[in-house]
Amino acid sequence: MPSFKEQVLALYTSLIGDIPTLLWGPPGTGKTATVTYISQKLGWHLEVLIGATRDRTDFGGFPRLTPEGVVLEPFPWLSRILQATREGRTALLFLDELTSTPEDVRAPLLRVINERLAGDIPIPARIVAAANPEEQAVGGLPLEPPIANRLLHLEWHLSPEEWVRGMTEGWGFLYPPLPNPPAPHVLNQHLEEARNLVALYIRRNPAHAYNLPKGHEASRAWSSYRTWDMAARFLGTARALELPEEVQTLGVVGAVGKSGYALMSFLRDLDLPDPREVIRNPTLVPSRDDRAFATLHSVVSTLAHEWTKENFYGTCRVLNYIAEEGRADIAAPAAGRLIRLYGEARKARKPTWDFPQEFIRAFQHLLENMAKAM
Repeated sequence: MPSFKEQVLALYTSLIGDIPTLLWGPPGTGKTATVTYISQKLGWHLEVLIGATRDRTDFGGFPRLTPEGVVLEPFPWLSRILQATREGRTALLFLDELTSTPEDVRAPLLRVINERLAGDIPIPARIVAAANPEEQAVGGLPLEPPIANRLLHLEWHLSPEEWVRGMTEGWGFLYPPLPNPPAPHVLNQHLEEARNLVALYIRRNPAHAYNLPKGHEASRAWSSYRTWDMAARFLGTARALELPEEVQTLGVVGAVGKSGYALMSFLRDLDLPDPREVIRNPTLVPSRDDRAFATLHSVVSTLAHEWTKENFYGTCRVLNYIAEEGRADIAAPAAGRLIRLYGEARKARKPTWDFPQEFIRAFQHLLENMAKAM
């Protein structure tokens, strides 16, 4: 069972990665307190809404007749978020007691979660929700699959031992130090690498791509194309924050359900080399195809975020090395990405260098082999 500190770090990762998240746990386990703590630490504006006490117009907007026609006016909660944004502050919308939200309110609430819209007005805010299990909630109802599948689910608990230490040593003990948000270019590189790894996993395990469960499980985390993207975003953000595998696993499983354990096992088995070392020494590319595929994409991702002449020519040498080994199906996708990156660099008037002749010959060889395979 994960510790409370690991749960806090998983929630923090979701917020940094802008992933809508749902905290599942019984009353009195620190869900609201933790959301408040993190928002204060980050200096964010926190807006709390309790769905059970709201009407559908609270999320859809209040209709008002104007000379131009009917418009939907924002309610005060949204006006406060818009004001915080104008002041340059990040806003966090906290939807509490989600399973107690009446059925007629859930349709406009779904639009808030999925499209970040209240009526016709965009909601510039991160979103986190909390819910008691249906049997413990007032008027509790299970979540419909369309809502459940738009949220990353984190099971929330506080052990007696943790509570005792909080009581005796201070509640601040319960919260771990929060790492600084990563620089945008660092985050983007990790997100790109995580997407490639998740795509490789689904390529190898297509049966895991989409599985809508029946009954109660459809109200929790389950795998779909949407949630695999969510898992990749969490994985990349957690790695950019340099958080341990235990925290990475919490978020990945919270996105796609039990298939997340298989993904994490797959990633451990890959044991990929450092892409910067591979750029300097192409012979470090693994011999196993799935590891080689992931390594090549990591190499190109590194080049994308560290666009230097040395990295450019090193990446070309790596792809040429794989081509000469006759592994066209492994090298071609990465080579295609490199060509696109080069085109983008030219459009952006970044420094560009001529492709080495060996890479041009290798790329032509790849195209020929792919044409024969079709």
